[in-house]
Amino acid sequence: MIFFKKKPEAIIEIEKNIETKKKKKFFKIPYVTIALMILILITYGWQNYYYYSEGKWLTRDKFNDLGFSLDNVLAGKLHVFATSIFLHAGPDHIILNLLALLFFGKAVEETLGWKKMLLVFFSAAIVGNLAVLSAILLGLMPAGAVTIGASGAIFGLLGVAMLVDPLEIVIYPYVIPVPLILVAVMYTIYNIGAFVSTVLTGTATDIAYVAHIGGLIAGMLIGFKLEGKRKGFISILLILLTLILIPVFWETLQYLESYNYIQLFAEAFA
Repeated sequence: MIFFKKKPEAIIEIEKNIETKKKKKFFKIPYVTIALMILILITYGWQNYYYYSEGKWLTRDKFNDLGFSLDNVLAGKLHVFATSIFLHAGPDHIILNLLALLFFGKAVEETLGWKKMLLVFFSAAIVGNLAVLSAILLGLMPAGAVTIGASGAIFGLLGVAMLVDPLEIVIYPYVIPVPLILVAVMYTIYNIGAFVSTVLTGTATDIAYVAHIGGLIAGMLIGFKLEGKRKGFISILLILLTLILIPVFWETLQYLESYNYIQLFAEAFA
């Protein structure tokens, strides 16, 4: 005869609550993330309208005034800390940033709420711009560099997301679903490596890698503050484990690169 021990009522209730939270998270709409995406799209539409109505050179001058640069900061145009976030250089730039914002912003907004998501977004953007300013003052970037885009803010969201929800499955930057922690580690390695390479070789680039790194660090610090040391420590262990496993799964990662959105866009517009 076999006896099955009945689960305690408290355990059953906890399991029900977990299942309910999972269902709510699945159906929850990230309204603020979507609102930011719409604002970026509206700004890009205005950019294109201005370009075709005013011409290339006036447009360039206008965006130099709204983009983040050392000259603008010295001139007291501190609004560029905000305006530069919403400007984008072209279709590929805005599409990739919108996709990243959708997945990483959604993960943070669902886990921490819209207020904390906005806090991370704008704080990381500001820190990313300050990182650019520091790089310019240290001679690591050209003095006349003008940076635009939401990448610093998005990397901040990535930094928080990999601490608060590292096992979240996302389909960015690959069409194939992967754990968020893997994306975070790969992005971190790539951006640090690319920044060091441009500094050592003096290679010109249109990508502000240092803004990405600054935003990522800001996001991770905020994530530790919001989620506490225990959860942050567990996430760090997952990051270290991912780093150890990367060489083991290198061929798989190379295969994933063929499904990278950037690669797919390049092939589509070739």
